[in-house]
This record gives sequence, structure tokens and C-alpha cells, in this order.
Amino acid sequence: MRAARTLNSMRRIAILANLLLLALAPSASLAQAPAAGPGGQAPVAPPVVVTDGMDAGAPPLRAEPVVLDVGFMLPKVGGKGRFTLTNTSEKPLTIAAVTPSCKCTATSQLAGTVVAPGKSVTLDAELEGVSVPQIHRAAIRVAVDGYAMPLELQIRGETARAVRAVPALINAVEGKPRQGRYVIESLDGKPFRICAISGRVPDYIGFTPGDAPKAKYLVKYDLDAWVPTFPTCLVVETDHPECPVFDVWIRHETTIPLPGFRMKEYRINAGRIDVGGSAELVVEMDDSGEEILAAESMSPALRVDLVSQAVVDRTRRLNLRIMPTGPRTGVFNENFKLYGREREQPLLVYGTVRPAGSTDCTGCQAEPALVAPAAPAPKAAP
Repeated sequence: MRAARTLNSMRRIAILANLLLLALAPSASLAQAPAAGPGGQAPVAPPVVVTDGMDAGAPPLRAEPVVLDVGFMLPKVGGKGRFTLTNTSEKPLTIAAVTPSCKCTATSQLAGTVVAPGKSVTLDAELEGVSVPQIHRAAIRVAVDGYAMPLELQIRGETARAVRAVPALINAVEGKPRQGRYVIESLDGKPFRICAISGRVPDYIGFTPGDAPKAKYLVKYDLDAWVPTFPTCLVVETDHPECPVFDVWIRHETTIPLPGFRMKEYRINAGRIDVGGSAELVVEMDDSGEEILAAESMSPALRVDLVSQAVVDRTRRLNLRIMPTGPRTGVFNENFKLYGREREQPLLVYGTVRPAGSTDCTGCQAEPALVAPAAPAPKAAP
């Protein structure tokens, strides 16, 4: 009896060791091509730990679906779904552990669950809600007693507002093109208008301003048209009732945030604010141990007040009041700072100011797009 318990313990340790090795190496289905090792050869995969009586392969569990797509998720909402795991063998299977590849994914607890031959068990999975629109991909590994390799599942989803850009960011790191195009579309398929993009008239392809609104637009961008340097993001104003404003991040060496604190987001969407009004926002940070003592706007066009703060589940939540100054309308895109006792964090807040009750693009100040300066003419040969 003692020998059997010892063997089972050794198998359990081997299973956990394999899960640790897999956690250290990205999932093959989600990772990019592996970097070359010494001599230009691909790196060697970590060895699988196998003990006596243990099958070297994956368990005979059939997953439906293998890839769980939870679809579109509103910011900070998250998404849920369910896998069904069926035992296709002729002997019972005991689930040893269920391990997500990142802390952004939560699952139901199945460790110790015995699945009889031909029977099924359900595994609930949830993607954590985030603030910034992005695509989520994660792996979930199900380890079973007696099998060295786990069953690998995948979960994916996309955080998006009612109107989104595809792609969600412009990659302008060194060497990347500074001109291109992107799609702006409504997720509900309803027509809408783009009022302005960072205060400028959009540079459409295949659409003339004044035509009937559409559910999808193709828009050009030219980063060289922004002088002396382009902004951190392009702020898109629309007349869609559920998405008055959103941003397209310009990913560049000069726009990557410098973290003083570990923030959940570094670009804050204040949404629509009535002329003379304000917006109450919740900003979250992982540095729950250090109290924020003050918030300060870096622009006279905007006031930022720290209203209150609290720590919930190791997350510090700051309640901020954003108030544009003066009777201005249109887009604002300003910097402000959070101050702790020793550290500080610069952040960007953007939004749109419009007259109370307006349901269209009234209040958006769209100026014609600037033309990028022409390249200098080549000098004539002497």
C-alpha cells in the first residue's frame, strides 16, 4: 500500500513538473517561430518527465470546443465560456490539475475530479476584463493522473467598444512604414459617422463626406503629416450613441509609456462630456501598497481631481474627476500625473466635449488634414 502511494506521489510530481516546463515555454499554437539557438539551430524542447507506469502522451480526453471563442467583450467586462471534456477511454481518469497560462484567465476547480469511461465533465473558463481594446489569447492545460503531457485547450476573445479600429494600433516602431490604412467599423453593423480623427477630417478611401453613413470605413493615415512629432494616439470621434470616442494607439519608441506605477491602462478614455460638465472615471493600478496623494493636470485646458481611492482585491481603484475648462467643444487629448510619496506616473486622458443633448457630430471641430511635406528634390549632378 505504501509503495502504491509512493508511486502515485511520484507520478503527481512528474505531472506538476511537466506543467511547470510547459508554463516556462510558450504554447506552440500561440507562440511565434522559436528563436534560433547556438549555431543557428532551433532550441531543444524541454524534456518530458516520465515515471514507471506513466503514459508519455496526453490523456484520452476529447474537448469540445478545443478553442473557446468568447467573442467581443466591452472594456472591463470580460467574457465567459465552457469546455466539455469527455473520457474516450475504457478506464476512469482522475484530473490532477487545471492550469491557465496567465493570470488573466480563471477556471473552475476540477482537481481530484474522476471522469468515468464515456462520461463528461464541464470546465468553465473566464477571461479577465481589461480597459484597453485588445485581442486576448491564453492556453489552459488539463493534467490527468498517469499521463505525462496535459490536454491543452485555448481560449480567446477581443475587448472592443461599439466602434473599433482594425488593426487596433498603428505599429510605427523604427523601420516600419509611416503611412498606411485601417478600418473603422461598428460591431452592431449599424451606420454611423466619423466626426473627426484627432480634430481633423478623415482621409477616406472610397467614401465622400456628405454621403449616407456607413457601418465600415477605410481610412488612410500619414504620420509625417503631424509636426513636429505625431501624437501618442489618434482620437476618433463618432456619432455612434454607444461609442462617442475611442483611440488608435501609435506604437513608437516615443509613445511607449514609462511606468512609475503598474497601471491597468496608461491612456484613459473620458468619453463624452457636455459643455461645462465633467466626467467621473475609475482608474486601476496594481500597486495597491502605495497611496496616491494627488493628481495634477499638465494642461490649463483640463482639470483633474482625485476624488477618492480604495483597495479591492489587491487593486487600487482611483476615482478621478475630469473637467475641461472654458466653453470649448471638440476633442481633448491631455497629459496628467498621479503622485505618490516618492513616485509619480504620467498618464494620457482624452475625450470629446459636445453641447448637451446633441446626438450627431455637433461640437466636433474637424479641420482639413495636413499634407505631409514633400521630399526634397534631388540635387543636380555637378
